Amino acid sequence: MNLTKAVLGTLAGTVLLVSGAHATVLNWDQGQGLSPGGTIVFDGTRIIGRDIGFDLMNASGTSADGVYHCSNAGGTVTVGATRCLLSFVSGPLDSIAGSTFIFGSGGDITMSGFLTTATPGNTAPVIAGSPLVLSGTVRAYTVTLVGGTGVAAGLGIDFKDQSLVDYFGTTGAKFDFTMSQLSIGGCSAVGVDGGFSCNVNNADFQNVVPEPGSLALLGLGLLGVGAVRRRKA
Repeated sequence: MNLTKAVLGTLAGTVLLVSGAHATVLNWDQGQGLSPGGTIVFDGTRIIGRDIGFDLMNASGTSADGVYHCSNAGGTVTVGATRCLLSFVSGPLDSIAGSTFIFGSGGDITMSGFLTTATPGNTAPVIAGSPLVLSGTVRAYTVTLVGGTGVAAGLGIDFKDQSLVDYFGTTGAKFDFTMSQLSIGGCSAVGVDGGFSCNVNNADFQNVVPEPGSLALLGLGLLGVGAVRRRKA
């Protein structure tokens, strides 16, 4: 197994372990076969993700399970126009292993937009009409490039507005997240220090309510990334 596969496998395994350890999941995705849009940029130090779009969120294991659509402030859903937008900054570059860029802990994550029970083309009340993600920290992020395409993935923690938490009946405002741009493309060099910019072609963003042991699982995943890196060295 080469280093790239090992790093991505470690992160993927951690994602599955953390997700499987929880009953409450908020899973953000694209609807109607739309591309998420947005970009990720490496400025020579960090990864910066901008305006990665989601159209809907599927809640499971909550007191209000179901599919919710991103809307405007009035609760109107318009396909491709009313989106929840995710932006983030990773921690600093830790190492480069072949074609894989490995970033450490730090940075931040935010999401703008509103959720409603309305379906596309309709209007319904906005649920907990406030920001979807107030703040967060990216614990780890990797980008692997092959030519002008590649894959990227990350994980960390974030905090939701209390009114949103109350709506779904979760135990707290703190969530673990896994963030996976399943594919990136159209990559090109920008600036200096090996910087690049890529379009996001497919993205997923999953939140799970933390329970005892969840951060330990995240820690094990990060240790696994470190072990792979040390083995390479």
